[in-house]
Amino acid sequence: MAFAEYREAPGLTKAVAEGKLPPVAQRLPETPLIVKPQERIGKYGGTWRQALIGGSDDLMERTIGYTRLVRWNPEWTNVVPDVAESFSVSADGTEYTFKLRKGTKWSDGVPFTANDIMFWYNDVLMNRELTPAVPRWLRSDNDPVVIEKVDDYTFKFRFKQPNGMLPWHLASNWGADILASSPAHYLKKFHKKYNPDIDQVVKNAGATNWATLFLAKTGIGAASARWRDTERPVLDPWKLTVPYSGTTQVVAERNPYYFKVDPNGNQLPYIDRVTYDVMGDVQSVVLKATNGELDMQAQRLNSIETSIVLADNRERGDYRLFKVQPAWSNSMLICLNETAKNPALRDVFRSKDFRVGLSLAINREELNEIVYSGLGRPYQAAPRPGTMLYDEKLATQYTQYDPQAANAAIDRAGFTKRDGQGFRLGPDGSRISFAIDVLTSRKYQIDALELIKRYWREVGVDMQVRPVEQSYAFARMLANDHEGLVWIGGGGYDFLGLIDPKWYFPYENQSAFGSAWGIHFQNPRDPNAQEPLEPGKKQQELYARMLQTVGVEKQVEIMREILAITRDQFYVIGTNMEPDNYGVVKNNMKNVAPQMPDTAFYQTPGPTNPEQYFYE
Repeated sequence: MAFAEYREAPGLTKAVAEGKLPPVAQRLPETPLIVKPQERIGKYGGTWRQALIGGSDDLMERTIGYTRLVRWNPEWTNVVPDVAESFSVSADGTEYTFKLRKGTKWSDGVPFTANDIMFWYNDVLMNRELTPAVPRWLRSDNDPVVIEKVDDYTFKFRFKQPNGMLPWHLASNWGADILASSPAHYLKKFHKKYNPDIDQVVKNAGATNWATLFLAKTGIGAASARWRDTERPVLDPWKLTVPYSGTTQVVAERNPYYFKVDPNGNQLPYIDRVTYDVMGDVQSVVLKATNGELDMQAQRLNSIETSIVLADNRERGDYRLFKVQPAWSNSMLICLNETAKNPALRDVFRSKDFRVGLSLAINREELNEIVYSGLGRPYQAAPRPGTMLYDEKLATQYTQYDPQAANAAIDRAGFTKRDGQGFRLGPDGSRISFAIDVLTSRKYQIDALELIKRYWREVGVDMQVRPVEQSYAFARMLANDHEGLVWIGGGGYDFLGLIDPKWYFPYENQSAFGSAWGIHFQNPRDPNAQEPLEPGKKQQELYARMLQTVGVEKQVEIMREILAITRDQFYVIGTNMEPDNYGVVKNNMKNVAPQMPDTAFYQTPGPTNPEQYFYE
């Protein structure tokens, strides 16, 4: 829809009058995207204050960087157009056609066209120095997507096999790389194909080589790097002016060429500037919140530990709380590695009766009161109630506290012999003893594991709690070196479970209950890959079929088959449902949704349209 007249922020009107900018109608596409406000039409002005931690936080990606070809709607129930004016899929799911908004411009005023997408495809995605392997979501089997330009504003993604989940991936965190790598007029100067003086450019930048420099400009593989170049043009509502690099504050200011308006024809965003104070730790961010120094933020505040503190300081900080419901379902999943390198432990962990016994030995009610302040309830690794994939039996099985049944189950597993201290012996005659990795940053999980260590001691199992740094925990998991690992998880919302099913079957190397099996699904030629047992193999086959299925209803039907096997296999031991968390929003800040999902896949709060937030 086009308007007879558009309006803009006062600062931009002044710039137009001074000849520094073209009129607003010339800066907008022919059919701007109309954003319906959460509450009402807003007012221009103000600075949105936020805080992030260290040098690798992704907060900017979620708040000012959620621009995609297509995006999630705020409710996270569908994918809707964004930079693309429309998109369609062929009946067989092999071809997607995208039509761009004619007249859309980058933040420097240069037109955005299909040529930019073709630059990303031909010179970034298909360049092996920049993209050694095409991501799985852009392949059908081993064949990469083929992108074809139809005209200046239309292009097609073509696959040899159906790709039923492409829009979901485009709307999620993966989709950001496309537009970040698309401003051809700017990025060509850093590409060896187009710049004969690239060696000098690399030398001047102090980079290792041209590919390293190019990737640093686009942030491919490291989203936080995307916010270190103030010169790269964007399609986002705000444009970086002070970089995320050696500074105490990152700053972004209004993009005068932003392609969205409100229902009255007012160009968005309403807010003039966004700032991010760079802090050293979570406690510093919480203190800023309680002091009323953050205008709207959930990241770094959305935890069990901070909820009570935030609630108690609302009046002092002049803010209200908004709910950020974890998209995952479980506060702590216990993964015993069934592909562990220790053969004796591997045999123990593969016994379903052993895992069932350990689950029945956990007093979840006590755990909930002591660790989670009574906010949770017993739950396994399963979708949340009210979702399409909810399965009550999967969610609640083996959650009752029953030490007698626990001992009986472990006896059925065959581990009836004990040593002089009462610990059970494994198949090799040695004590069943193992360590579970837990992040040092997750104190509540450490506390929970210490309780569980006591519960398991009572049924004759020796578990040690091993707090480790996140990078080390990941390295051990990816190398299949861990014996056990705890993590948050369980795809609580439907789309999270469909896109990231790592807790439901051996999907990838982060399926910590069987990392080597998951590696096999992603790349069977990997030296760390192990062919899964028959149930896992069947699930992998079903999921591969789901990837080639078009239509959410049919995809959900297949996922239910996968979850039925998950229910029977009981790979992962859940503890308690993750309680709702909260973010803060100043009382004078409006159009902020009172509730939203919380996960990187949704890019919280991006789909709630921060460009329509405003100050009263």
